[in-house]
Amino acid sequence: MNGFVAIDFETANEHRASACSIGLARFAPTGELLETFSTLIMPHTLMNYFSPRNVLVHGITPADVAGAPSWEEVFPKFQAFVGSTPLVAHNMAFDGYVLSDLGKLYELPEVNNRRFCTVRLARKLLAGELRSATLDSVFNWYFPGESFQHHDASADAVAAGRIFARMLQEHPLSEIEQHCPSTNATRRVRGII
Repeated sequence: MNGFVAIDFETANEHRASACSIGLARFAPTGELLETFSTLIMPHTLMNYFSPRNVLVHGITPADVAGAPSWEEVFPKFQAFVGSTPLVAHNMAFDGYVLSDLGKLYELPEVNNRRFCTVRLARKLLAGELRSATLDSVFNWYFPGESFQHHDASADAVAAGRIFARMLQEHPLSEIEQHCPSTNATRRVRGII
């Protein structure tokens, strides 16, 4: 694999397209962290309310995103950072759909990068080893004694990327790919495409 980009979103409310923060972390093929990108995002006017539950989790408030760019403004920077590199998230079922739902909401080009999910991989590769496949649990499994600022999008992206890099060191890419089927193939099977 020629490197990858780890991604994490935080949302303002229960709607996946209510992103209020994104973190990206680019990793070299060797697993070395190369660079990060993060920004607050002003949620779309159709869903810009902040749920108290979400604020309690990530601490981002309406005042924090006042003056922040919209996803439409962030998207070109996202594209430039990611290019055609595979995307990794801890729970791609969430972050991948945030990305897709934002694209639909703003009528932007679909992001078809190969996607990998470290939750899914942890459940397969560490079956019987962990009680939970949460980001902090899996991170602590691989990096005992280290910590990160959970629910900070940039820190979460770096943590997910480090986990994925470790998984790639310990398992052949063919096994990783087997546990994370191609996104487009999955969509076709489910009749979404």
